[in-house]
Amino acid sequence: MKILSKLFFVVSIASSCTIQYQPKITGKELYSNISILASDQFQGRKPGLPGDSLAADFIAGKFKKSGIKLLYNKGFQPVKLITGFNFGAENHLSSSKQTFELTADYEPLFFSANKSFTGKLALAGYGITLSSDSLKWDDYQSLQADNQWVLIFDGVPAHLLQNTEIKKYSDIRSKVLNAIDHHAGGILIVTPDFDTKGASKTVMFDKNSNPYSVPVMKISQKTADLILDNQFKFADLENKIKSEKKPFFKSTDLTVKGEASVLPKITMTQNIVGMVPGTDPKLSEEYIIVGAHYDHLGFGGQGSGSRMPDTVAVHHGADDNASGVAAIIELAEKFSHDKNNRRPLLFIAFTAEEFGLIGSKAFVAEPPFSLKKADAMFNFDMVGRLDSAKELTIGGVGTAIETNALIDSLVHGFKIKISKEGYGPSDHASFYGENIPVIYFTSGVHDQYHTPNDTYDRINVPGEQMIVENAYLLIKEVANRSKKLTYQESGPKIGTSARTDLKVTLGIIPDFAGTGKDGMRIDGVTPGKPAAKSGLLKGDIIIAIDGKKVGSIYDYMARMKAYSPGQIISVDIMRGTEKKVFLVTL
Repeated sequence: MKILSKLFFVVSIASSCTIQYQPKITGKELYSNISILASDQFQGRKPGLPGDSLAADFIAGKFKKSGIKLLYNKGFQPVKLITGFNFGAENHLSSSKQTFELTADYEPLFFSANKSFTGKLALAGYGITLSSDSLKWDDYQSLQADNQWVLIFDGVPAHLLQNTEIKKYSDIRSKVLNAIDHHAGGILIVTPDFDTKGASKTVMFDKNSNPYSVPVMKISQKTADLILDNQFKFADLENKIKSEKKPFFKSTDLTVKGEASVLPKITMTQNIVGMVPGTDPKLSEEYIIVGAHYDHLGFGGQGSGSRMPDTVAVHHGADDNASGVAAIIELAEKFSHDKNNRRPLLFIAFTAEEFGLIGSKAFVAEPPFSLKKADAMFNFDMVGRLDSAKELTIGGVGTAIETNALIDSLVHGFKIKISKEGYGPSDHASFYGENIPVIYFTSGVHDQYHTPNDTYDRINVPGEQMIVENAYLLIKEVANRSKKLTYQESGPKIGTSARTDLKVTLGIIPDFAGTGKDGMRIDGVTPGKPAAKSGLLKGDIIIAIDGKKVGSIYDYMARMKAYSPGQIISVDIMRGTEKKVFLVTL
């Protein structure tokens, strides 16, 4: 039965690709495309799974059948994605008396340096250094861990569990960075639940592969006790810190030998890109972008973004975002048939949006045409669940002077909720960061969002058809205007959630995708903010703050936690091949 079912499915896809499409925007085609993309056979469309390639081929086939011109390599723009890591063959950890077993006793972390180190062991409590008005805590004090392994505890001291200030410095990356600042040659992090849950339970892979300069390993409590060789016991040290309510630090004569080897899992995925040429030679170099992401969460699970992380099952993503992909397929077909757009229209199905806008970031990094010629970007993300009140959210309205009036005159039949800000939790944010006006359509979130229950039978097909028909009129108007939309900044170009622990910021857009190496690339600078006032520019790579190394966005966030408004800091950057230092007043 399974073989027959799969055979029927393949035949169904083939049939849907060979029948003549309707040039009109139809509910029948919307429903057909959503039901196929959100079927079990597409496995939740996670990059790296077979369903990802199956979805890409399906979309490219629809674009080709519509008659639009396929760009890049037959419509496919390659996108490299790091989806996890493997352990290399060279991993090793031993004390003077015992050799330990990989995964059973220890694991290197994915941001560890691939190198070996032999040295004495130093104990540094919870590995936190903090000085604020409410709390002073230093697990190093006078200790400088030159050419030593530093052993630190995961978490925070028991008597400070409710202290919000120390929690800001308790994440693993902040602790690793602090140990490196104190000249650690290697780092061992004791994880109490290692024996029962595994080291990876505490630190999930976070899609940024930038390694630190020293080997970093998580070890079990049992491993820690064996390394300490009865000179100390992990539980005794914990209780000592708890009872005395003060840090514990000490150098020892114990020797540790270790080597870490972690290899990134590199997955090649793809954007699918096609174009409907413009009819006006005078406007042929300008273009409009119409996009939607096609990836989703695969089978879910821990760290996937699923709202049911303990349920491993196909996350169908019918609304998120097969609905958006079906919308742009219909729009591509209609514009290709009508041939009434003066400016060219680029239709893009983005990959890896759920991984941090990776696909759209890859597109803006290597576009087929200059982004300076892009007049606007229309994004469709979750447009399949219009409610009975017909409430439609349109975002990015403030990013062009003319947008609000255009929506008032052309979009009808909805209770429209306007969002002026250009930044948002979807691919249009990548284009707003490039000073391109954006317009974002969504019918909103629902209880099935990011769960296996986001299925095609829940789609409001007539509601989505209404959205697409209205969007067609709006896109057509923008494509045919004699003058391009007038861009204006509207809201920050960074999500507020990324700044919750910071009292100050530089006023920049960090490279959230982690594509910069050996530093953190600035993807944008906000006018009037500290970075702009000091002369920092988009494209600069921050390599140090106050002389302390910055290797990624995580280091940047950890460094900035220590500062307050009014302070003056030095920021080292690379601008091309030239190193520069700026003084920045926060």
